[in-house]
Amino acid sequence: MTAKRIRPTVAIASAQQAVRVPRKRIAALAARLARQEGVRLAHVDVAVVTAGEMAALNRRYLGQTGATDVLSFDMSDEFSDDLAAQIIVCGDVAARQAPRHGQSAARELLLYVAHGLLHLTGYDDATPPLAARMHARAERLVADVYQPAKRRGATRRR
Repeated sequence: MTAKRIRPTVAIASAQQAVRVPRKRIAALAARLARQEGVRLAHVDVAVVTAGEMAALNRRYLGQTGATDVLSFDMSDEFSDDLAAQIIVCGDVAARQAPRHGQSAARELLLYVAHGLLHLTGYDDATPPLAARMHARAERLVADVYQPAKRRGATRRR
């Protein structure tokens, strides 16, 4: 018997002003990841927080100082095979890092969400080869759902 595929529900909350949150793209990313990775992803809760909030969470859960880009938590219950994910991403970090990576803050934020979800589906980045594999997978997922908006009135010169 094949397990029925479900489209994950996605709840997004943002308490920051640094990045416009790409809500539809986050939902599309979660659905695509679940489908492509063969994971029964039931629910994804995404919180976009400030650097101060992220630093406090990073200290509380990982014992590290400063703001990090993403924290991910498996919120699944023991009675279900479905994954329930909580992903916390930092808008301030995304806004700061995006220019360094030559992309928009919204795309950077999507990479953080993908990274967090990949951790919960079994990917690891503990070694350079594993980190490279995970980063490449996150890039492919984001590329599938993120197409930058074309500027109005822009024409192509020949």
